[in-house]
Amino acid sequence: MSLTSSNQLRDGAGASGTQLREMPWGCVARQWSGIILFAFVLTHLLNHAVGVFGVEAMQYAQQWRWLLWQSWPGTVLLYGAVATHMCLSAYRITRRHTWRMPRDEAWQIMSGLAIPLLAISHVMQTRIAYSWFSLDTSYQAVLYRMWPAAVGSQVLLLLVSWSHGVIGMHHAMRYQTWYNSTWRMVGLVLAILIPSAALMGFVASGREASGGIAPQGLSEEDAARLKEIGDVIYWGIAAFAACFVGIIGVFYLRRRAGNTVSITYRGFGRVEVPIGTSILEASRVNHIPHPSSCRGRGRCASCRVQILSGADSIPEPFGAERMVLASIGAPGNVRLACQLRPSRDIGVRILMPVLGRTGIGFDHDADAQEWAMESLATVLVLDVRAFTTLTHNRLPYEIAVLINRFAAEMRQAVESHGGRVDQMYGDGLMAVFEASDKKGKGAREALRAARDMTRVLELLNAEMRGALPIPIRAGIGIHTGPVVLARVGDGLNVNEVRAIGETVAVAATLESATKEFIADYVISQETADASGFDFSSLGRREVMMDVSGTGVSCYAVPDAAALDRAMSAPAMLGALHMTRA
Repeated sequence: MSLTSSNQLRDGAGASGTQLREMPWGCVARQWSGIILFAFVLTHLLNHAVGVFGVEAMQYAQQWRWLLWQSWPGTVLLYGAVATHMCLSAYRITRRHTWRMPRDEAWQIMSGLAIPLLAISHVMQTRIAYSWFSLDTSYQAVLYRMWPAAVGSQVLLLLVSWSHGVIGMHHAMRYQTWYNSTWRMVGLVLAILIPSAALMGFVASGREASGGIAPQGLSEEDAARLKEIGDVIYWGIAAFAACFVGIIGVFYLRRRAGNTVSITYRGFGRVEVPIGTSILEASRVNHIPHPSSCRGRGRCASCRVQILSGADSIPEPFGAERMVLASIGAPGNVRLACQLRPSRDIGVRILMPVLGRTGIGFDHDADAQEWAMESLATVLVLDVRAFTTLTHNRLPYEIAVLINRFAAEMRQAVESHGGRVDQMYGDGLMAVFEASDKKGKGAREALRAARDMTRVLELLNAEMRGALPIPIRAGIGIHTGPVVLARVGDGLNVNEVRAIGETVAVAATLESATKEFIADYVISQETADASGFDFSSLGRREVMMDVSGTGVSCYAVPDAAALDRAMSAPAMLGALHMTRA
């Protein structure tokens, strides 16, 4: 591989997708309380789904669910999560300076406000009636009272609460390395199947229960008391809603009556916003295209801006912003637009352009997934030895024939094993093998493709023996890890998917190390472990990365025969050797 192409691969390491798991305590508490509530809704719907087998099956499954949620620890956990999630979500909403937002965020806010109103009647007729009045709340009794009068309200509650939770879980998991396109598709299928199965179970069991014996109801006195409790709860919710709306109105009036600050965007001009408005909110209010994959929660760096003027008047980053900026190695004049709320005039430049679509109303999350995503993959980098000697004193036609034949054969070797040629050079290539379904599949297929590449080169040498001054030889480096798959283009004409990140840089470094080790292949420890093949007999080597100075454990495989021996060893034998080492 030429010096230029090697540098291109190493430069790609600068865009490595670092996972950002640390967030402010309020965001963490809101997220985990939401996960607890989602787990409650999930178990409830799965219990409903059992209804396709009859009411008795539902009641049997409910006994196990009650062991979790109706125990004292479960009750404290559930209602604590309800209070925490409601209060923190309300606090976040009151701090908004603009109501311009992606559609899924708007739906999550509206559905979150609607859930308490839709759920209170159901809670009164089940949990409160059982705890305070010992009312029979078995599925037979509850379904008899609900079917068919309350079918519409229960279906609406199911759909609203489930969609609210699914959106929240998606945004909570989308920054995890394992949450790739395969798991997203699995999640989408489950998000449709689970409520569908719950509705089918609800309908089947409701019809069965309605034909049974009427359960004993509440006495007139208890029914009146339950109604009084319901009125108190409804008035409490109404008071909370009124206070909530009032606080939003007060904050709005204060912002309108307070002082303003000037934000000058390079390329968009100057805007005036109330003090306390974040730069991201100012962009949305003034219809300035500004990406934000995490919806302004400080979990990503897509909204970052460069401070052009007024840097002396802004506070230092702290908490989530400081951790995010440190993780991407941002310079001191780069800040997160969603976290920075200037109190004096400031000039900024948006660093991440909005690709594909413009405007405020589009779905930032969908746009980000269209243009870039992180995935676990195995990267293979191949470089032809002594390429200058091979092409020296050759006619242009001869060079073109050699390069095209080499490219066609190498591409076929990669694609036959499920890989994709990411970049092709005159003297080498880079290929990506994604771990789409099984973690080790991409690593195994990359090793098999590398073996086939060497065999193809032997065939080319035999076929073109008289036309080449020296035989064609190649060095191959292979590494497994997270890569960012970014779509490069203008969104209208040619768009190519490119792999970037530290994994690419490591594979390029391993390829360069084949010359030092006098080996045809240098395979990282990560690839060897993921593949399950036994490389322990070759002995571990250490390769130093040029930029970071860190060491990479690897195996130097001298030729295709040694690679075949390693790949023919049973996976369990390889794991045993790893443990002993």
